[in-house]
Amino acid sequence: MTPLTLQLKRHVPAGRERVWQAWTDPAELARWYWPASFATECSVDLRVGGRFRIASASAGMAVSGEFAAVEPPGRLVHTWQWDGEDLETLVTVEFLARADGGTDVVVTHERFTDAGDSANHAQGWHDCLARLIAYDFSA
Repeated sequence: MTPLTLQLKRHVPAGRERVWQAWTDPAELARWYWPASFATECSVDLRVGGRFRIASASAGMAVSGEFAAVEPPGRLVHTWQWDGEDLETLVTVEFLARADGGTDVVVTHERFTDAGDSANHAQGWHDCLARLIAYDFSA
């Protein structure tokens, strides 16, 4: 069985350092990562070997992982595992500066063993990145 990979790229109308901060600061991450109704809570230990956790008691779900690469403000690599599931996948997020002052965010999520699971995550990432694009970076 060949593991499946998905990749999404979105333009975010904010500078690379600012987008990095919104992605790695737990308080900011909680404001945009999942819908506001989820009352998301995040913890981030931003170092190689450090862990993150994104949780919603109201939605009854949480995901966590360990950082394999932390290269501010350009690249994050971490494992990804939903609470209660055995499958551990790998996420790489790249923050690419654009000449217009914005940032291209590229999310590559690998090691899926099921096409349906990959498709579900693609939809989740699509929604997540849409919230990031709409995020108020001036806050």
